[in-house]
Amino acid sequence: MTSERIARLRYITGFATTYGEEVDPRVSVFARIWHVQRVVSVAGRLCDTTRGLDRARIQKLAWWHDLNRWPFAHNAEKENFDQAANVREYFSSFASCTERDLADLHGIHTKEAIGLTDEARIVLVADLLTGIIEDPLLAVTGINVNPRLIPAEVEEALGFSLREEPWRSQCVDLAREFHGAEHPSPARFHERFEALFDRLTQRVLALHRWTDQNDALSAFFGLARTVRETFIRPVIFPLNNEKVCHASWLRQEVIPWYCGHVDDARRRLLRIDERDFVADLIGIPGSPYAPHQFHPDVGYVAREEPEMAFIHRPHVG
Repeated sequence: MTSERIARLRYITGFATTYGEEVDPRVSVFARIWHVQRVVSVAGRLCDTTRGLDRARIQKLAWWHDLNRWPFAHNAEKENFDQAANVREYFSSFASCTERDLADLHGIHTKEAIGLTDEARIVLVADLLTGIIEDPLLAVTGINVNPRLIPAEVEEALGFSLREEPWRSQCVDLAREFHGAEHPSPARFHERFEALFDRLTQRVLALHRWTDQNDALSAFFGLARTVRETFIRPVIFPLNNEKVCHASWLRQEVIPWYCGHVDDARRRLLRIDERDFVADLIGIPGSPYAPHQFHPDVGYVAREEPEMAFIHRPHVG
């Protein structure tokens, strides 16, 4: 059962929407499962440097922490679904889930470190660290945002700049693979992206040494706040959430319509993926929706706001 829930994340929005893969295979690189795998990997790395921790429990919490998501994730959930408030209802049926696990998962979702076990703190830090690295990287290479839009304050906090070598050339190659190749390879992009993510993670961890959990939590909370408030919220949310992924439309129109036409919709939304969701919608008599409306517009930046684009035309040579 748990493995099926994890596999479902392959077709749940991560950084951007994954729906429409049969039309544009590139969108597979945005799946939430890749984010979760990165969190699991980073948590394992942090565990290696800290004695006396329950590694199996860290892995369990890391794999579980994002299971209770709706199709289209945050773009559909905001103001409609509270992931933290849903923890007990969703996870209490898991055979190996304890009261301590429920409390830790709730704290990871609310990002409230007080009262968390040491294992949950590791997962919380891993989730924060993964986000502050993968979000700027996916913005640049996946939705084609020029790294010059990343504020100097963010670059200074992270300890690297995607505008500078050796990172810029690697981002150029990834962006060309995604946006400029005649026959883009999602598998090749994913492999190279993971390698770059790993190198950047090593760099950030080297700058912010993991010696004390409280100090590390404070440092990474500060990093996450800087990245979110100066780059993700003002720059990426309007582009990625709204223009690429149609968030307001999903949240304000589609989800209420779905919930009004599907029995026990809110429970079903925790069991199905984005393919099932769209199939449900278009199968309802009188449905005003069509599959193409849910595809992410990954070419939006270059087409509509070229002054913000990193790659402007296909790479030749």
